[in-house]
Amino acid sequence: MVLHPLFAYPTVLLALGVFALYIVSLLKLRGMIKYALYLNVALIVFALLSVVFGFRVSSIDWVQAKTPFIWGFPHKWNGVFLLVLSVLTFVVFWFKGETAGKKLALLPLLGLLLTLFQFFTGWMLRLVFFS
Repeated sequence: MVLHPLFAYPTVLLALGVFALYIVSLLKLRGMIKYALYLNVALIVFALLSVVFGFRVSSIDWVQAKTPFIWGFPHKWNGVFLLVLSVLTFVVFWFKGETAGKKLALLPLLGLLLTLFQFFTGWMLRLVFFS
């Protein structure tokens, strides 16, 4: 039960950094995209571990009984979607690289919004368990 937060918090911080770095590299500094790609690999690993351990935590009966549907369901599936989006973002920017247009900034912007929603729903679950 301890392993999910151990990987989830770095995942959220990495996701915020990676998606922001993609946006900055598309709009201002073109050379920063390679650093965003390197960090995106770490994000994929941490997001995968977060999802795996999150599903393991959600299968515990005590957690199932205490988790409200309004926070638990979106948090779980948004985490899976965030993992898929981070893989998709990596693949798109790996192939596009320096030639990526400014319209592709919508993909990391969606990632930022999903990350903030994931942080919000996770924080609400934290309040449920520790209030």
